[in-house]
Amino acid sequence: MNTPSLPPAETLRQAADRLARVRRTHEQGERGLALLMQSREAFINSLRNTGLDYAQARIKFDICLEQQRDLHSRVTRELEYAQRVYATCIASPQTTDADAGLSE
Repeated sequence: MNTPSLPPAETLRQAADRLARVRRTHEQGERGLALLMQSREAFINSLRNTGLDYAQARIKFDICLEQQRDLHSRVTRELEYAQRVYATCIASPQTTDADAGLSE
């Protein structure tokens, strides 16, 4: 993603942008999982209207929920990585020097 030729301030900006983007995705995932859990019975009943019996509909819901949790887990790992990259950029002496030069 980042190339060594980028100025430290640009690297920091990219890390901050990525962190903000991944945070938004993570928050959307949290809300999505909460809504999915709240709508469990309605979801199952809508599947039953397609001709499935309750057990089949519940299995489909459980599979859907598991897939969403897996996706959310992946986004959580991506968020943790983005936080580490951003923290590394902040802690970098080059970034600090560049930021000091920008504030003059």
